[in-house]
Amino acid sequence: RAGTEIVLPFAEKRLLEEGDLVRAAYDTYDNYTSYFPGAGPLEDIGGAYAHDYETISWAGIDFQVVPLPGHTFGSAGYLFELDGQRLLACGDLMCGPGKLREYFWSQWQYMDFKGHANLLESLRAAERLGADLILPGHGEPFAADAAGFEALRAPLEELWSLFYNAPYQYYEPVFRELTEHVVEVTNSAANTYIVRDGEGRALFIDSGYTSNAAINGNPHRHIDHLTPHLEAKLGVREVEWFLPSHYHDDHLAGLPVLQHRYGTKVATSPELRDILENPDRFDMPCLVPRGTSVEAVVERGAAFHWRGIDFHMEQHPGQTLYHHLIDFEVDGQRFLSIGDNVSGASFSAGREFIHSFIPKNRTPVSSYRDMPRQISGRDPDWLLTGHLGARKCDRGETGRWQQWMDRWTELFTEIIDQPTPDLGMDPHWVEFYPYRTRVEAGQQLELEVRIKNHEAQRSEAQLRFRASGGAKVLPAGQSLRLEAGGSGRFKVRVKMPDSFTTHSVTIAADVTWNDRHLGETAEAIAYW
Repeated sequence: RAGTEIVLPFAEKRLLEEGDLVRAAYDTYDNYTSYFPGAGPLEDIGGAYAHDYETISWAGIDFQVVPLPGHTFGSAGYLFELDGQRLLACGDLMCGPGKLREYFWSQWQYMDFKGHANLLESLRAAERLGADLILPGHGEPFAADAAGFEALRAPLEELWSLFYNAPYQYYEPVFRELTEHVVEVTNSAANTYIVRDGEGRALFIDSGYTSNAAINGNPHRHIDHLTPHLEAKLGVREVEWFLPSHYHDDHLAGLPVLQHRYGTKVATSPELRDILENPDRFDMPCLVPRGTSVEAVVERGAAFHWRGIDFHMEQHPGQTLYHHLIDFEVDGQRFLSIGDNVSGASFSAGREFIHSFIPKNRTPVSSYRDMPRQISGRDPDWLLTGHLGARKCDRGETGRWQQWMDRWTELFTEIIDQPTPDLGMDPHWVEFYPYRTRVEAGQQLELEVRIKNHEAQRSEAQLRFRASGGAKVLPAGQSLRLEAGGSGRFKVRVKMPDSFTTHSVTIAADVTWNDRHLGETAEAIAYW
């Protein structure tokens, strides 16, 4: 109220700026949630965001945002220099040498040690920062010496070993050299591939979570246990470019760290650019909660040139519609990055290639047959998979996968009662763009309606619109004709009420398709 500028840890923004919504949605019959959604401030707090690894400047002082999950999943610390000392405001990571103030916040799920593992990893990360003084959230400032950290870490490690009957193993990246210039990080949550030029420069294909428990936290956060090892173990001093296999968070997790540390640039196909730059506009799984800038767009059939290597990066639906195949040749070997086109269960119990199947990723049924053919057509020596690591390409395996996927396609074609099975697999063949928008009372919002005709014939659509909460949609309806396999789009305007009586407004599209009434098949959300 006094006008003080507030900066919120981005990982916990919803608990601070939308606390009333979190409390309203808190289901106490969700018996296996063990954190405390109602424990935030009574009044919503808005402000700027403290993103992990970024720097906040004030009065000539730079505060580096350091992720320190454990006490809560969004806990952050602030590292800064003042009066010749390095200080770390650590929140409730510690309250003194060898001490925690409260442990109960650290069990995030029932009978679970994810928070405990994050406590251990965060203590180790905090010690490596080289601070002189710790400023705790509770208790007096204390010296950041090794003995104080060890006095807390040792009993936490023993508690882990008592529970699991095994010692706690801290995360260290494991590097596997595929060829002289291509290296895999085998134990990142999604496999990370590094192409290096031998002179200290590198290009990344994906960069997964690098921690023992990072992907299991909520929300997911990348704890950087990778870049400190790149120069010492791989001779990499600079990461110039990043090529994503697809937009999912477990594959983009390490990108912000690369950008802050090296100024790493992003290259993508035109089809993936928007979801990478503006993930908040989509209703898709595994979105990164913050967009990234794209510095290079590679058209289909063109090559992305880097240090004498040509990378062909084209959008091909696989695990998701927004998916790349990336092929390149170096050291006399042909490499093909296929991302998550195969499941993490593949190659277990002789199952070989299994499709990584999530319909909300809006994968057309027609793409299933294409995935093995795309591999056969490129005839690579190596497959760079998203969760199975790098594998020598076995043409027999690929052939058996083709049979598997052909049968998969036949079964879905048989059971989906639609003119084309893609209509029963694509939840967004009619969609609003953007999907979710923050608004103010009285504001006029413009949305785009997009429609995809999956059928092999010209089709007609009639749409009627309505909204909740007193909002008005103009026009109230729209008709359009779509060519076979074509798509269409048009704009609608939504006038928000002058005052709100609900927490959100829903805008719905009621669709009649080729004289068949389908009901309200698409929605957009406006919230405040």
